Amino acid sequence: MMFLPALFLFVYSAGSVADCLSLPPDWEDRVIYYQSFEGEGGQPDVNAADLELMETMNTGAGGMRGRCGVPGDARAVQLRGMALSPHLPLTVSFWWALQEDADRDSGFGLFHLTNGRGFVSHFARSGPWCALDRPAGVLQVYYLPDIKNVNGIYDRDLMAHVELKDGVWHHTAIVINAGSFVSLHTDGEKLFEIRITGRPFRESDQLNHVILGSSGGLPVALDEIIILNRPLLDEEIASYVQAVRQMHSVNYPLEP
Repeated sequence: MMFLPALFLFVYSAGSVADCLSLPPDWEDRVIYYQSFEGEGGQPDVNAADLELMETMNTGAGGMRGRCGVPGDARAVQLRGMALSPHLPLTVSFWWALQEDADRDSGFGLFHLTNGRGFVSHFARSGPWCALDRPAGVLQVYYLPDIKNVNGIYDRDLMAHVELKDGVWHHTAIVINAGSFVSLHTDGEKLFEIRITGRPFRESDQLNHVILGSSGGLPVALDEIIILNRPLLDEEIASYVQAVRQMHSVNYPLEP
């Protein structure tokens, strides 16, 4: 018998939507958005916060849980809505895979929360920016009045610690808590955390536009986008990543 720690299939209904989701049961009532890319046109399975889906990817095979979002004319998933504002508790979780091997000069985007000027952003970038000589992992908070800019270069040699190869799947979670704390988790491990200074995020910042994926640089595929209106704990993220990797390794649920 296969054991999947803390992860079960259950039916979640939101309006006319009723789909089986691969989510821990204690996330159920806090999921505001879920996109598995299994449905027609890659439309969201759950959109309880009525987020505007401004752009989505084509769907293709080879995802973490079946089909996935693949870059084509659209290279990102773009969402907008006030439920995404970081003055509220928020977790944005997704799986991603590069579509080309990275090299020393590569860069790519993963997460960008913006109002058109100010932003919270997670990406990889190489030099000559910031005197880098290979891809680095970066978390930034920039251009928000009275909040001190943060240029969080947390890993100056990302290729040494994350397998940046074509088709290799990784997990990212961005967790925002108390309007001030932003933490970054990669493959179930918390790698960076900041507390913004000057003031907390506010609703009036209008940070309500999320871009997931790589609009520039190397293209990435996406899968299993989950947005919750609560900050997940470190151990919850680690358990989720372990469970999904186990499911992926045995192709669960098995094809009939």
